[in-house]
Amino acid sequence: FITWFAVAQAQSGEITVDTLGKLEPNLAGNLVAITSSGLIHVVCSLVKPQNYDFKSMGEIKMLEDDQSGLDPKDYEDKFLSEAKAWVQKWGCAFTIVMVIVWPLLSVPAGVFSKGYWSMWVFISIAWSFVATGVIIWLPIYESRDTFIN
Repeated sequence: FITWFAVAQAQSGEITVDTLGKLEPNLAGNLVAITSSGLIHVVCSLVKPQNYDFKSMGEIKMLEDDQSGLDPKDYEDKFLSEAKAWVQKWGCAFTIVMVIVWPLLSVPAGVFSKGYWSMWVFISIAWSFVATGVIIWLPIYESRDTFIN
């Protein structure tokens, strides 16, 4: 906060919304925030070390070893290979759509008009709400038997 204001004042001679919005004051403020938190961490660790031996970490039961609630067929090579193929196929397809196809759809428009920009913003927001709904409700729906019983 102080660095951000100081750099804006030093660079432009005044502190206004415009001078605070320039790149250099923002960069300086962010760099000070990031590096000072690291410096504070190092100093506090050196002043009062915790001397953790990591022994207790070896006592934590690994999730990979816990097979409760899973069907034995879920660990068969055939099932895992099919699952891996499905994830790779749909993951690659989704990546291509989101990284290549989706941006290419905007190229014919050239410079966006206000209406065209509004349409893209609406589509992005709608996509976010649908994704949020799926992320929250699909696991609940899939686990409904656990909740009911």
